[in-house]
Amino acid sequence: MNERTVAEVAELGKVYGEGDAAVVALTGVTAGFRRGEFTAIMGPSGSGKSTFLHCLAGLDKPTSGKASIAGVDLGSLDDEKLTRVRREKIGFVFQSFNLLPTLSAWENIILPLSLSGRKPDQAWAGQVITATGLRDRLGHRPAQLSGGQQQRVACARALITRPEIVAADEPTGNLDSRSGGQILGLLQRCAREWRQTVLMVTHDPIAAGYADRVLFLADGRLVDEMRQPTPGRVLDRMRRFEPQAVR
Repeated sequence: MNERTVAEVAELGKVYGEGDAAVVALTGVTAGFRRGEFTAIMGPSGSGKSTFLHCLAGLDKPTSGKASIAGVDLGSLDDEKLTRVRREKIGFVFQSFNLLPTLSAWENIILPLSLSGRKPDQAWAGQVITATGLRDRLGHRPAQLSGGQQQRVACARALITRPEIVAADEPTGNLDSRSGGQILGLLQRCAREWRQTVLMVTHDPIAAGYADRVLFLADGRLVDEMRQPTPGRVLDRMRRFEPQAVR
């Protein structure tokens, strides 16, 4: 692993179930992710996109191969150490916002710090709040916020620990195009300005166009890579894998 590589997977494999009921989700996937790089992960439905992200981010355990962050094999960690890595090194953003309804926006944002008994860095928190445009919404509960605002709260929560990796699974899936564009612009800023490593699972060629590169999965295998993607180029590439589903 070179000094700029923050995370990597080597011959990563994942099988769910056993015997005749076994489902192979990933087979022999090898890839590295550098600091300050925004990578989109794409592929047809069932290609293993989310499984790949979850194994790399320590939410799921691979059946074979390994996933490493900062040179540490996640499979070698006990549950307590793995939880600490997820809490301190990785910020998560999901399609469903996963906010606690009884907490204010601010309380949701600082929740990862509260769980580990830490106080927010006020200077960094100020940058995050400004970047997400939430300053006048911090006292509101999730039910008082729009979907776009809720996802921005989720992004701020992911960023508040200043993680090395931001792992986003279909972060714009529940948003309109304007709100989605705001989230994608924020993720782009995470990589370019704050030098965080951003990994985003998406099915949307427009979303992938915000990334620095795209990894394409099909049938659980890494089958292609694209640098400097555009929505048009991504759509053309996707048509090779699932022409009947992409129009």
